[in-house]
Amino acid sequence: MHDVAVIGAGPAGLHAAYRLASAGLDVIVIDAQKKIGENAICSGVIGEEAFVRFGLPRRSVLNRICCIQAISPAGRMLVHRSTTPLAHVVDKAEFNHDLGELARAAGAEICLGRVVTNVDCDKRKVIMEFRSVGDPAGKVMARIAIIASGVNGALNAKLGLVKPSEFLHAIQADIPLGKDGAANPTELYVGRSVAPGAFGWKIPLGQGRVRVGLMSDQNPRPYFKALLLRVAPELDQKHIVPQQKAICQVPVGKCVADRIVVIGEAAGHVKTSTGGGIYYGLLSAEMAAQTIIHAFQKSEFTVSTLGEFEQQCRATFGAEIWAGHLARKM
Repeated sequence: MHDVAVIGAGPAGLHAAYRLASAGLDVIVIDAQKKIGENAICSGVIGEEAFVRFGLPRRSVLNRICCIQAISPAGRMLVHRSTTPLAHVVDKAEFNHDLGELARAAGAEICLGRVVTNVDCDKRKVIMEFRSVGDPAGKVMARIAIIASGVNGALNAKLGLVKPSEFLHAIQADIPLGKDGAANPTELYVGRSVAPGAFGWKIPLGQGRVRVGLMSDQNPRPYFKALLLRVAPELDQKHIVPQQKAICQVPVGKCVADRIVVIGEAAGHVKTSTGGGIYYGLLSAEMAAQTIIHAFQKSEFTVSTLGEFEQQCRATFGAEIWAGHLARKM
């Protein structure tokens, strides 16, 4: 039996595994993907503060952001420049892969291609049932389970734990755009005619490519086509295959139960102003790891001990989640 089982090999799950394994705990990570970072859909923007605070590897960085322009539907512009990087754009698949290597090096076991279908608890352990392609169903047992499975809320629903009160719908694609590369500003497109309920973006990646996308509280596809036409009128959109995902907004309900902690996007720990989940996910993982280490020191794995994590989350970014939600609505 393991000390901790982490369900989900995204940034939050992998960082939690790294912290816990570094503390000497027996950690296993289970993920449905066959390769870490597979199908990772994300703008890839991570603030400089996160790299410094969490000691993140920088190998996956594609470009740095030193200038941001907010552009209205009429073309009016608000510009913010900095002499030092405000943020970095990463290859999300490579970023996740590097976090996985850190977790492995710390001693965590990572099992891929396994879909956890059920989580159950008794007084001594958590039992996770899983299935994998071509193999019989199996079980993993641990003293504590961390649910870090992102926007998929199936396990949360079975356990009666936290769920989002609403979703945003994001869509994006990387496109060639000639000389529009690393030296150009990141552009944010605002206005209800552009991206109802949120905003659009054009992020230079270097090598003559940009990442174009938007979030909306409505069907994003027609707005995405219009944004592509605006930023790249010469582009043949027939060959563009965009990626889409839902983004959790404003969590409701508990993110802890006896022997179970929900972190990152699975707990709705997402910036409501920007839809960014990486920073809050890493912060959530740090706080969860601290709480779980404390729980092992006390040999106490009930809500009364694990609830420290929920209290920390509310104190750290609870107010910001609601303020960001209100600001985005406005």
